[in-house]
Amino acid sequence: MLTTFEINENFRNLKWSADDIERLRNYARYRDLYRSNFARPFANVLRKIRQRYPMSNTTAQSLIEVNLFKALTDFYKFLITNEKFEIKVDQSSSEDWEKINLNNNFISVIKEVAIDNSRFGDALLKVAFVDNQVKIFSVCPDCWFPVFNNGNLNDLAGHILFYDIVKDGKIYKHIEKIHKGFVENEIWETSNGRLSRPVNDLDAFNVKPVDNFSDKWNDFVLFHIKNTTESDTYYGESDYKSCESIIEEIMLTVSQNSKIINRHANPKLAGSIENTEMNPLTGERHFPNSDFITIGRDGAKPEYITADLQADAIKSHIDTLMQMFYMLSKTPPQAYGLNIDSNMSGESLKQIFSSAIAKVTDIRTVSLNNAIQKTVKCALAFAGHKNVNVEIVWGE
Repeated sequence: MLTTFEINENFRNLKWSADDIERLRNYARYRDLYRSNFARPFANVLRKIRQRYPMSNTTAQSLIEVNLFKALTDFYKFLITNEKFEIKVDQSSSEDWEKINLNNNFISVIKEVAIDNSRFGDALLKVAFVDNQVKIFSVCPDCWFPVFNNGNLNDLAGHILFYDIVKDGKIYKHIEKIHKGFVENEIWETSNGRLSRPVNDLDAFNVKPVDNFSDKWNDFVLFHIKNTTESDTYYGESDYKSCESIIEEIMLTVSQNSKIINRHANPKLAGSIENTEMNPLTGERHFPNSDFITIGRDGAKPEYITADLQADAIKSHIDTLMQMFYMLSKTPPQAYGLNIDSNMSGESLKQIFSSAIAKVTDIRTVSLNNAIQKTVKCALAFAGHKNVNVEIVWGE
């Protein structure tokens, strides 16, 4: 937790608090899960599978990627930003808002925010005024550090954005200190993974040391949206946290059973040695075009060896795991195109999706509605319209 905007020794050495380190590590993990980069977050699962089915074996298997994480996030993105989503502003500013909306493809920005909110638990909207143009964009929270007065989570002093910029092939760190009504900018050179010294000539980066816009908008230009949260934390909770272990077990179960089925897809023959043929080149006896297991010399008729795969037990186990996933993620099977009845009424759909709708309504009420309203008000203030009334119409 940061309690000051000062770039002290800890900041220069990139020594974050334990809570911030855990938060940033989780962001990296959740990004990998969303993008199907399972090698790092599920390293232990991969190790278990490879021990059971080593790479020297023809049945070797890494991991069948059942990416329910992305499916879950995409569902909430679609549910939050349905086709009837609309922003209404005062008539006097509606024309300027339409231009800002069109130039920034604002609905696309909201969709990005919905994805971040689901996978990270936190999402950020930012407004900037560049070359007399209003810019609205989403900011990935892995470069974001809120600053609190006296460490009080209810007393926000502002935000710091800390990210890389590249000039002439060299990487610098850009630090934006976001206060109410103005932004301080600093650019630092880096050495050995730490901040070495500040750059004095910010003009070369087309950056102002202080961007004061208090005459137009005397508030922050960064707006936080958070998923479900607890009273003793400022940050939201990722949708992945509650169901990660279940999805891990689903992938492990599917992967293991897949290899068992594949192993028995080409059944072996068993019979007496009299059923085999002699290979004149090797002197070995074999059965043409098949794996053959000899079981004596009594002239037994060859027969296939088949496995009892207990398909019903496998299906029951996977179905149980999926039911747990639906409960923990607050989504029904219909969210993923399953068990859909073409005669289903709108009221039936509302009942089926009641948990998901309640969750989305909660997100809108807690932070999303307010963040979008402030973003639009800030954008219009930069365009010359102060104290505009903004209404969010979410649709059904």
